[in-house]
Parts: sequence; C-alpha cells; structure tokens
Amino acid sequence: MHDAPHIDGPSDEELMEQFKGGSEQAFVALYKRYNRRVYAYCLKMLGQREAAEDLFQEVFVRVTRKRDHFQSGNFSAWLFAIARNLCLNAIRDRVHHVPIDDVHESAMAFQPAEEYDESSEILKKAIEKLPHDLREALVLRVYNGFSYNEISEITNTKLATVKVRIFRAKQRLYDILAPYFLDKV
Repeated sequence: MHDAPHIDGPSDEELMEQFKGGSEQAFVALYKRYNRRVYAYCLKMLGQREAAEDLFQEVFVRVTRKRDHFQSGNFSAWLFAIARNLCLNAIRDRVHHVPIDDVHESAMAFQPAEEYDESSEILKKAIEKLPHDLREALVLRVYNGFSYNEISEITNTKLATVKVRIFRAKQRLYDILAPYFLDKV
C-alpha cells in the first residue's frame, strides 16, 4: 500500500518519476503491481464485468495522460483516487439496470470461485444494499486493504468520517446479515 521500495525493484514514486521521464518500462512495472487490485476495485464498485473492464482501462489511460500531475506522495492513493472518480462518474451516468447475465459476475467479484456459495451471494447482496459512501469505504478497507489514512486521501474525506463510515458499514452489514446466520446456529 505504501510508497516503499519493493522487493522486486524501485518504489512506486521512483517508477512514476522514471515514467514522467519517458520510461515505458516504469509504467509497465506500475501496471503489473496494480492491475489486479484496480480491476477488482472497479468490479466491486460497478458490479458489471464489461463496465469494470472499460473503466479499468480508462484508469491507466488517465495515469498516462495525467502523469505530470502526480506530485511526490502516495502513488497508490493517487491511482485509486483516479479509479474512484471514474467509478463515481460511471455510477452516476448509468441506468440502474443490471442485465441478468451480469448478476453472477458481480457475485463472483466478492470471493474467489472456490469459495463461492450461498453465503457469498447473501454477502454480495448485503453489500449492495449499503449506501454508496459506506460501501466505498468498506470496499477500499476490506477488499483493497487500504489504511484509514489512505482511504481519507483517496476519497478526499476527513479521517474521522472514514472511520465512522467503515464502522457504520460493518454495523449495517451485521444488521442485514444477522437473520441469515443466526438462524443457522
């Protein structure tokens, strides 16, 4: 998560400086480090594979176009802020209709295929019921592993607000899921 040197090479910030200087290899290294996480984030936020794939590509196009806008700092927070803004725009712009073929894809986005079962479908639907701001904070924390400070930076929100959103998201999930799982005990 942090802009620290990686075992396999330079830090994210060093790679961005190289990329700003024209090194395509630096961009490839950053892409390899983040492509899976960015795609997973887009898929979890949008819930539709095709839309997530398009937006995922646009994120890296923006990184290329806006590379000179990156100032030293947390590269992953900058990258996910781009992804977040594109996701928010896509959510605002799209019709709230999910084709039946995409329902299965969005359910699979929340857990690996080998762990997919009825419980993951229930969890997926519960997460979708959360208000957008709570769902976003939860996805960034739980599925992407960002710290509260990084989420604050990505969402341009006060740290205290991030903590409250994650707490409320967990609380609402518990309230939504309790009837499903308490009956099975």
